[in-house]
Amino acid sequence: RPMSSIYLIDAYNVMYQCPQLKPLAKRDFEAAREALIERVSRYCGTTGEPAKVIFDGRGRNPETHRPYRGAPGLEVVYSPGHLTADAIIEREVYAAPHRREIIVVTGDRGIRDLCRGLGSLVMAPEHFLKMVDEVLTRSSAHLRTTYEKFSSNFLEDRLADHSREHLSKLKKRLSDH
Repeated sequence: RPMSSIYLIDAYNVMYQCPQLKPLAKRDFEAAREALIERVSRYCGTTGEPAKVIFDGRGRNPETHRPYRGAPGLEVVYSPGHLTADAIIEREVYAAPHRREIIVVTGDRGIRDLCRGLGSLVMAPEHFLKMVDEVLTRSSAHLRTTYEKFSSNFLEDRLADHSREHLSKLKKRLSDH
């Protein structure tokens, strides 16, 4: 089977590089984190491409992080206290049998250079988020068009003539009683 790419997302780096999420992160950090996860979840659900959103867990209470129930293919990871998100990304890339299928999303030059040197692809946060938004916009437009095309149709319009006649007779018989 053809291998698909997996996105390894340096979550805090992306949050602070994203023009929509950065101001939100300064006001309400949890809301910004949820917004990023939700966007990536919708992307995974729409495209079927897997992603791992990796947060720096240092100094945080690991019990407060329940596994995220989002789209299939989405994994949300908090690095253990002694490791950074960058270290987790570096280890994932290093251990991967097909490094070319990993796309590391970060603006951090050090981790970008390291992962590129190991053979993975790298993507700037703004390019990743632009791609995600384009996919979600196209998907929404497609759903809207599909809905409009079918929502005006009544079920009766899709039935064969003999079925409609049968239902009409049944309705008449029921109303006569």
